Amino acid sequence: MATPSPLRICVVGDLDGVHTHRWVRWFAERGHDLHAVSYYEPQRPPPGVTVHALVGGSVSTAVPGGWRPSVRRLAEAAFPSLWRLVNGLRYQRRGLRRAIESVEPDVIHAHYVVEHGFYAALAGRRPLVVTAWGSDVLVAPRRSPLTQAIARYALRRADLVTSNNEYMAQRLVELGAAPGKVALVVLGADAFFLEASEASVNLRPAGETPPMVISARSLDSRLYNVDVILRAMALVRKRVPGARLLVAGEGRLRAGLERLALRLGLEGAVTFLGHLDREALRDALASSHVYVSVPRSDATAVSTLEAMAVGCFPIVSDLPSQEELVQDGENGFRAPVGDSAALAERIAEALERPDLRRRALEPNRDLVRRKGLLEENMARMEELYRGLAARGGATESAR
Repeated sequence: MATPSPLRICVVGDLDGVHTHRWVRWFAERGHDLHAVSYYEPQRPPPGVTVHALVGGSVSTAVPGGWRPSVRRLAEAAFPSLWRLVNGLRYQRRGLRRAIESVEPDVIHAHYVVEHGFYAALAGRRPLVVTAWGSDVLVAPRRSPLTQAIARYALRRADLVTSNNEYMAQRLVELGAAPGKVALVVLGADAFFLEASEASVNLRPAGETPPMVISARSLDSRLYNVDVILRAMALVRKRVPGARLLVAGEGRLRAGLERLALRLGLEGAVTFLGHLDREALRDALASSHVYVSVPRSDATAVSTLEAMAVGCFPIVSDLPSQEELVQDGENGFRAPVGDSAALAERIAEALERPDLRRRALEPNRDLVRRKGLLEENMARMEELYRGLAARGGATESAR
């Protein structure tokens, strides 16, 4: 059988974002011809990807003629819906459509529905894939009728929409995506994380190592409630005095979180690890009994799948989207959002029950194998790309 020819894929998205990086890297490493359109030059271009920047310089160095970072952040926070409309116009004026046409892609893929999905839909080129990531579907459209209209516009013009869980897929249909055009594709955990399954501290005799909890979400957004985790740990240590917390991740909130840890009396009990490469992250997860991720809104988080693959006992937010991952009291716990006292109870109980943590190991690994492996999901995405490329895209807007 002849080897299928490489696809030419044009990505529109946040090229400094970790999720976009992982997605495009997989296809670049598979030998596909990857192009990406960005408004500014990304600070760390994805390897193996040809970047087409609409404006010179990076967002961190924007000067008159563009938007200064402080002004951009203020406008984005104060008027998010209007900011998306302004950005849509900026992308078109700077030549998004021309940039896509110059690539002559087999398929265009935009990430994050109410921003790059919207901008790519305005450009009018097809076939178009739009990927939802979570808050772009579960939060933003609920806050503003204008953002809801933006989401509907993007979804109705997409030839394919991807979601990483069933709950979000249902929400996409409610927002206007055609049911037959919604596919479940998870940017999952590398099989590399399953390879450490025998290294999990939860397989060791109880009491052999100090009780360890880990958080591995971004420190760039208050969405992730890392401050709630710190407050919970202060309460946990009254019941489990030796409990310690590892905070893996980097971001603009780190300094404030470090100060909060000191005010809570957690000096020596919390270690901020910063950004970890995948080997160091796997080691940190393997050394931790419990993984905690309690954002206000969430889809299927890569870090949660990685933790489950390695053998951490997961505690996640009590959200509809998390019911697909964690059955409360069986393979993990779900905790009320924003309630540090309730979260402390769940963490303490998990640390005090090695039998429960051990029983959860294999079901969690099996769930990752069945639903959450990066390699299998990206291979499925590759086939979806090929199907779209073979059919081509109509020139008129989708209805």
